[in-house]
Amino acid sequence: MKQNIIPYIVAVILFTACEKTDFDDPSTLTNEEAVSTIKSFSYSLVTSSVQTVFNTTTSTAGVHFSLLADQTTNTNGNSNWWYYAQEPRMRIINSSSERSYSASLNSLYSNFYQANLDATKVIDIIENQGGKAYDDSGKDRTSDCLVGAYYAKGIAQGYLGNLYDRGIIVDDISQTEKGYPDSYKELTLNGVKHLEKAIELAQASSTLQFDFLRGVTISKDDFLKLANSIAARILSSIARDKSEAVSLGSAYWQRVLSFAEKGFTNDFLIITTSGGYYNALLNNLNFKGNSNRPVDIKVPYLADNTHQYPNYYPTDDTILSPITTDDDRFYQYFSYTPSFGILMESRGRGLFSNYIRERWTNSSNSLAEVGSVNPYFLAEEVRLLKAEARLWLQDYEGASALLNETGAARKSQGHLGDVAANEDAIRQALHYEYAIEIDAAGGVTVPFAFMRRNDLLIGGTPTEYPIPQKQLELIGEELYSFGGKEYIGEKGIFGELATANDVGWKASE
Repeated sequence: MKQNIIPYIVAVILFTACEKTDFDDPSTLTNEEAVSTIKSFSYSLVTSSVQTVFNTTTSTAGVHFSLLADQTTNTNGNSNWWYYAQEPRMRIINSSSERSYSASLNSLYSNFYQANLDATKVIDIIENQGGKAYDDSGKDRTSDCLVGAYYAKGIAQGYLGNLYDRGIIVDDISQTEKGYPDSYKELTLNGVKHLEKAIELAQASSTLQFDFLRGVTISKDDFLKLANSIAARILSSIARDKSEAVSLGSAYWQRVLSFAEKGFTNDFLIITTSGGYYNALLNNLNFKGNSNRPVDIKVPYLADNTHQYPNYYPTDDTILSPITTDDDRFYQYFSYTPSFGILMESRGRGLFSNYIRERWTNSSNSLAEVGSVNPYFLAEEVRLLKAEARLWLQDYEGASALLNETGAARKSQGHLGDVAANEDAIRQALHYEYAIEIDAAGGVTVPFAFMRRNDLLIGGTPTEYPIPQKQLELIGEELYSFGGKEYIGEKGIFGELATANDVGWKASE
């Protein structure tokens, strides 16, 4: 039988040679035949893998992490959003029959592994087989494709390590392991290693053309800033709690700082083109109409300058009034409404909110509309990563100086006062900035990962995803899951905190 050109991943797809027979379907090709027959084969694989990682890092699957991070609230049963928003926290239902399975748990896993495997094949073709990569016009794009492949692998493996408790590192197309032997740490660090390789290759190229994202060509300078920025994000997101973040040590956080210092100094924005990229997560959370997507009460609670705003919504018939705040950004980024929209009282009034997002909305009410402005990586996140790295390095003066720079959004747009050079003040400021300034613009992992490594998730919140049910069944491994108030303090198989302790930004109900 023949392998399809781009195999679909269900669990761990192994690139193994299939013996060709006379009755093979002549309309399909083995990977080897595709390389020799289709000159743009490798370019197509890189294009597919790069577009997949861009789309997946800001996919609607991130709604569930936004709910777990108390950035968003919802009582809608769509994709089990209500289930993830509930307080006290519920255990993840690791079952293919649940609506959240395909929408979040499995889609992230499948998409990142597919991108990783496509990129692995390209690297093998170029580095081991001596093959060339040509674009659709017949131009030799071998060096560009190698940069794109290492970048896609780095993002895919890094995010898998950030999101799941374990996995398998597939850097060799002859991989025969059936199981998930590699920890979240190993996946994350191996992903960053591939990003470093992409950076090295890009720096050495005098003609880099990174045009693998439909309708967008990323300059060499922006690519290097992007790869360094996202490496800092991925590397900083490894810890499942504060004690693990501390134990990483100064050399580790110095490495995060080093990446961030070579990251963006201006927002990296992508304009929607026909059939091209758009920030699907932000698009979903920004949607306005009968299905307004409200922010969690945490957001106005943090911004309120009277310190009287509750961190749980009143369960009687009270409708909270607008807050007052010292942050001028709040009135631009969020708007008040006395209407609860789609929030259903029967599903828990404690999940109610009076605020919706405004910052990234447009007249078409859709970021998918051609010409829409999509944030992919904000310069402020790079600033926060640098400040936090200095915090872990106990350089409180350096951390506060970054937050107090005149160009910082909290100063230039929010007109807020200076942050004191002490640990508590810096931690509070970072938490606030991730909630207000970054929000859903950071994609599926941010600010969830920040809250996780700083012990800010409410008790019972899962700190990571388990391997999805179907993947476990295919290799005969036992089903497992994380989360739930009754599992507070639960550890994973590598000794990491898998279900948050009750020490977060507010107490568990």
